[in-house]
Amino acid sequence: MAEPTSTQTCPACGATGTGGAKYCSQCAAPFDPTVSLREPARAKWYHNVWFVLVMLFFVLGPFGLPLVWKNPRFSRGLKIGLTVVTIAYTVWLVDLTMRVVKAVTEGVNQFNSSLTF
Repeated sequence: MAEPTSTQTCPACGATGTGGAKYCSQCAAPFDPTVSLREPARAKWYHNVWFVLVMLFFVLGPFGLPLVWKNPRFSRGLKIGLTVVTIAYTVWLVDLTMRVVKAVTEGVNQFNSSLTF
């Protein structure tokens, strides 16, 4: 024999919930009016969006990706997008560095070959 399920009405949004649920499935408000919602914790300084972006593109490069993936302010799509952009940016910087080193090496070799002792 099935147990009868009781329904509860959310005091915040008016949605109905079943059984012994403590929180509304629509708005996450508590069904018990004596329970107060905790104040959200202050965001950590390293979750600042501009801090993460500066560290990612100007300081750490791909080593800054954990800052992106641990940041609660970024959506999953934005995290994936920033990861792809960071990898492409890093590949471009490595390629550019290799081209500059090659050009400098060729210039030095050409200069050395023109010297006569």
